[in-house]
Amino acid sequence: MSNSTPPLFTRDFVLLCLVTFSYFSSFFFFFPTLPFFITHLGGRASDVGLLIGLSSLVACLVKPFAGRWVDQHGRVRLMSVAAGVFACMAVMHAWALSLAILLALRIVYGIALGCFTTASGAYLADVAPPARRGEAASYWGLVNPLAMGIIPPLALGLMSSSALHPTEERLAAVLPGLADTLAWPENFALLFFTASGFSFLACLLSFGMRELHTPSPLAQRRPWFAREALFPMTVNSLLYMTFTSYTTFLPLYAWTLGMRNAGYLYSTYALALLSTRFFTARVSDQHGRAAVIIPGLGAALLALLVLACAPSSPFLYLGVILYGLGFGLAQPGLSAFMIDRLPPERRGLGMSTFGQGLDLGMGIGGILMGTIATHIGFSAMYLCGSGCITGALVIFLVGTHTARQAGSLES
Repeated sequence: MSNSTPPLFTRDFVLLCLVTFSYFSSFFFFFPTLPFFITHLGGRASDVGLLIGLSSLVACLVKPFAGRWVDQHGRVRLMSVAAGVFACMAVMHAWALSLAILLALRIVYGIALGCFTTASGAYLADVAPPARRGEAASYWGLVNPLAMGIIPPLALGLMSSSALHPTEERLAAVLPGLADTLAWPENFALLFFTASGFSFLACLLSFGMRELHTPSPLAQRRPWFAREALFPMTVNSLLYMTFTSYTTFLPLYAWTLGMRNAGYLYSTYALALLSTRFFTARVSDQHGRAAVIIPGLGAALLALLVLACAPSSPFLYLGVILYGLGFGLAQPGLSAFMIDRLPPERRGLGMSTFGQGLDLGMGIGGILMGTIATHIGFSAMYLCGSGCITGALVIFLVGTHTARQAGSLES
């Protein structure tokens, strides 16, 4: 590496990665365990999709506001507040002993999620050197799958541990309003308190981050979305419509194939994704964003077809490996592709627009996939997901081809 190459692993970039890891560690305590909690409350697979999808839809709705806030007031302040609210909502899940209360919590949860992801993405755009933007997006993107690889097995183990159940019983006996959970074999109170601790750690770590953005004054007619980000947002939305079907319903699907602990599937996915991002971090900077986005979408498509037709648990491992490979290539490529299209003063707004695709996809995907899983089955759900990826691939190919033709005509 030449001396003129700008440094990437600065203090602020490392802190951003640590804060993001802590925040998403808290987040991933809920993905494999919330379906079992909802089942205890009398919910079905469609309710699981609705409650998890709702928080994503709320995050989608709040992101235009969050994009304005981070450009006007700075990234770090919003990250700190969002992580603190997230910690409080995680604890409150212990008292959400009806679907109605849980619904209300997931709405506030979604607001915090939308604010944090917008602020952290905008901070990444500020801290990453332009010449190493794709590399920065890949390395920063490693912390999310790293949390996914570590936390779900830990969460499922914590939830079902008989050794920790006496502690759970003592906690439920001491805390008001939890007497009804004493008969439950799972350790949900311990689970939710532990999740809260990780988010609180993210809040504390964020206090050490420097604000790198100069807040801009409120414009009278400031736009609610960045037009430059709509194309990558659409592709991202279709990609993330399949993510809920993988992350949320995988434990229930694995159970039908005789696999009692799906935590190792999450770890396998995370290992595949981490390996892909580590070894391909510089590819999009050197060879263009399409060099990672197109193969990534193709691998994700193949993964969902494998999952749809899986006759036994070994095929689930093959499916999650392919899915990790696909996400490891496509998602950071799309992030860098979007940032390339934005001027610095619109990055907060652009990240919120791009992030809306993620939340919109997860929200609609959660509700849609949950309904399909309830009424038709898990295989049909994954086949529907493969159709979403096919749409994303076609839109990206047509969109980039049209842009190249327009550029050649202008030149």
